[in-house]
Amino acid sequence: MRRIVRSRTYFTQLSTLLEHGSAVFGTAVAERTLARIDHVIERHLAQFPRKPVDRQLGLSVFSILRTPFVLIYDFDDSELRVHFIVPMRQDRKRIDPKSVEW
Repeated sequence: MRRIVRSRTYFTQLSTLLEHGSAVFGTAVAERTLARIDHVIERHLAQFPRKPVDRQLGLSVFSILRTPFVLIYDFDDSELRVHFIVPMRQDRKRIDPKSVEW
């Protein structure tokens, strides 16, 4: 199985999104959302990453069901690298893949 590497950018974005979700929807919803995100990364994407790549970003994009978020990542045979997590409706044209902090 691939090793999972999450960027510092991902953790910062995730923290901001969960803080907002917790304030609006409650802690239980934010915790369930976090569990779903972790499950998708660890049990799905690490084993079955998808090859379709967003041409503009040059990275793969995966919508997390039952959440308003998408993961932006890349992978090879040994690693899954999660670059960003963003709201599904966010304009991804403004994302600069070079801005990711590891």
